[in-house]
Amino acid sequence: MDPSVRHNVVTRFLDAVERVPDRAALAIDRGGGRVEQATFAELWDRGDRISTGLVRSGLAPGDRAILMIPVSVDLYATLLGVLKMGAVVVFVSPWLGREHIASTADHVSPVAYIGSPKSQLLRFKHPRLRRIPLSITTGRRLWRLPARLSLAEIESAVGDGRIAPVAERDPALISFTSGSSGVPKAANRTHDILAGQQLALSATFPVRDDDVDAQMFPVIVLSNLASGIMSVVPAIDFRGEARLDAAAAVALMDRHGATTCAGSPPMIDEILSHIETHPECRPTLRRVLSGGAPVFDAQLARWQRAVPAAEIVVAYGSTEAEPVAHVDTSRLEFVSEVRRWSPGLCAGRPIEQIRTRLIRVHDGPVALVDGDWSPWDVPQGEIGELLVTGDHVCRDYYRNPTATAETKITEIDGTVWHRMGDTGYFDGVGRFWLVGRVHSTIHRDGEAVHPQLIEQAALADDPDVRRAAAVGLPDETLGERVALVLEADDSPELRARVGRRLAEAGQTVDEIIIADEPLPLDPRHRAKIDYPELRRRLEELRAGSRGGT
Repeated sequence: MDPSVRHNVVTRFLDAVERVPDRAALAIDRGGGRVEQATFAELWDRGDRISTGLVRSGLAPGDRAILMIPVSVDLYATLLGVLKMGAVVVFVSPWLGREHIASTADHVSPVAYIGSPKSQLLRFKHPRLRRIPLSITTGRRLWRLPARLSLAEIESAVGDGRIAPVAERDPALISFTSGSSGVPKAANRTHDILAGQQLALSATFPVRDDDVDAQMFPVIVLSNLASGIMSVVPAIDFRGEARLDAAAAVALMDRHGATTCAGSPPMIDEILSHIETHPECRPTLRRVLSGGAPVFDAQLARWQRAVPAAEIVVAYGSTEAEPVAHVDTSRLEFVSEVRRWSPGLCAGRPIEQIRTRLIRVHDGPVALVDGDWSPWDVPQGEIGELLVTGDHVCRDYYRNPTATAETKITEIDGTVWHRMGDTGYFDGVGRFWLVGRVHSTIHRDGEAVHPQLIEQAALADDPDVRRAAAVGLPDETLGERVALVLEADDSPELRARVGRRLAEAGQTVDEIIIADEPLPLDPRHRAKIDYPELRRRLEELRAGSRGGT
């Protein structure tokens, strides 16, 4: 095979097809009792036909194609088809909102828009989306409504089997970050980065040939496809709060013999809570993997009770670098022992496929002078900002040199370091402990205050505190004052209890605010505090109070 063809990441899926053509690749719950399935051979055949049809319809290698397709066999067949013919997949999440979707389309200059009938209505409502030359609906069409072509028409011809040659660093998949520190950015996953990610995932979380993975991270299904194992995907509506029907999810896992499971902490909470209370439908899970948001000791204890025989792993990473580190929390007594002397959340040891370093916390671009790191280095055990580099770490943001300059540091030899935006420290045995985010660090009276340490003390597995968030608010004397916001039912006893824990942990808080509504969460997974939005609400509330006095 031509080396430039081998660079196309879709060849990794073809390898799996040749090994296990008749094995089920996907079982996807579309809701309403409808489960779509496809074998590896069937999925390859569809991808091949879609690839050929897209070329015939005018899509060229390097062109960008927006995919607005719900998680389905259609989605993965189309994704493989786009990659196979050398074009670039652009994932645009529905949670971004109509105006933001249009602006992302402007950013990537798409040539094709492939989506469900509902997403075609969105395209019709916005002039910038209507201007995309090639529109394809996954449903039926009448004349040119709701799109120029249907997916059925695209894949009507026999596939030609051709895989487009690409360069290793050609863009393959563009996805947008969650925007926890501002406006979402277009992470540029090139063919070599996707290949590196699959290698890192399979090495860090090894699969067995007979594994069946219940997977709630749609992009990680790509790694399963390359590894030749079956993915079982529960019905999840990512347009809302990314919630799922736990009973239906567990039934699906049980029916297909799921042996591993992965999802965000809220999703794993729902699934394992159902398993714990319904022992009659308990899948034999050997591993449960979670990530994307903090996981606290009380959660881990509940999870271990639900699946006592399973290895429970918490992974740490980001859209631009996934995975970075992980911790096996199956030995809860170990976690509790370490907690006594290590503040923060343990992200674990970095994986073998990645290198790390800490720099001093700095909210702005970082440039090296003659490759010298010494002005930025942080001594062992002190808090700094985490940097990572490796074969699966995104090197840039698509057509966004400003964002690239803000979050990447390039050495003289060309090595690109990604700034995770997280603050923390390494302990004596190489584990990384998270204490906050660079953009949420509070600068109080000349000292850096790290929100995670305050929140950890405030929560402390207290059943009366549902969520906690520490934010900095403008203060004429201190620069910023520390406000601790609790999602809880207010009472003098609660305030006193939290106050004692903060004092014991040596954490200074200027005011405690009890929220009368749920704290704002990130719009994608609904699992992490949306600090910019919370700060905006508090400042708006404070301005309103001043205006009324």
